[in-house]
Amino acid sequence: MNDNENRTTKAESFEDRLTALGESEMAMFRFLLDKPAGVILTVGTDKILAQLLEREGFVLCEPGDKVIMPEEVRAAYEEIRSDELILKWRKRNWMYKCIEAGKYLYGVMTYDVLRDLFALRYPGADMAEIMELFDSTPLYYQWFTERDGKLVLNGFEQNDYYKYLEQQVQGDIPFYVPTIEEVEELYEQGSLISRESHQKIKEFIGETFGCDSDMAALKVHELYETVNNHMRVNDAVEAFINGETGSGDEADDTFEFDSDEERFRFTELYIEMSRDCRVRDNRGHDYYEMVAIMSLKNGGSDGRSGAPVKRVKIGRNDPCPCGSGKKYKNCCGRN
Repeated sequence: MNDNENRTTKAESFEDRLTALGESEMAMFRFLLDKPAGVILTVGTDKILAQLLEREGFVLCEPGDKVIMPEEVRAAYEEIRSDELILKWRKRNWMYKCIEAGKYLYGVMTYDVLRDLFALRYPGADMAEIMELFDSTPLYYQWFTERDGKLVLNGFEQNDYYKYLEQQVQGDIPFYVPTIEEVEELYEQGSLISRESHQKIKEFIGETFGCDSDMAALKVHELYETVNNHMRVNDAVEAFINGETGSGDEADDTFEFDSDEERFRFTELYIEMSRDCRVRDNRGHDYYEMVAIMSLKNGGSDGRSGAPVKRVKIGRNDPCPCGSGKKYKNCCGRN
């Protein structure tokens, strides 16, 4: 290999690593790019970002929390910097968000669905470009593996659960195509915190337990996961109280209610939120949209596409939204 070929290979490798950076990492890279003498970082999150950049070979972390970007990194960046490079980075980061949305909304999807997600922001991209971006996704964003020509959420291939999900649960339910804003929010928050019912339970958690906004949003995300994982309402409430709604092996802080009234109000808000969640069983549709879809399938009179769905209260004889199969009055409504 001659010198020119060697330089091209190194540039491509540098470019791949650079465009694989997340948004926060890229912001830190650009910040350090403007600090030729280095900088001392004092914020914990900044230090973590610097360590991630060091892992990729972009910076050096020295004793005393000083971070320096080597001159050869600056030179390599200047050599390849272009509008095309920035566009590639933006597309790759959008792919991360599409994969994240697919994780929360579908669990198993076709490549065409991935294309539909990607086309929300880049409608002109062809399948070859989309697959190149998907195939080159870093390990920590590789939520899906291919099975039977489809993309299956990691873990769902065990005991062919994805086949059960797709064939026995989702059936012929159409895939919900989210908005750009929803994709962004699922990526950043892990739930649609902007929805009114999500906001209400978030505010209740913050006011009742003195949580800051970030902690309250995290707890809403964890509660959203209990809905996606078919946890019964009373079990989800108990798990929340015991700090067991997170994904870690050890329980988080506990959240004891001071009165039965507080617990009942939380249960009400949880049920309301659960009906407003976009869940995998429904291919991303929420409960109210599923009511409309099933009504049309069963010969409902309103055949208008996208017709507004009336938000109704839970009737005592309605099926309980926790999925137990019992009537609401005989299950979570007993409280």
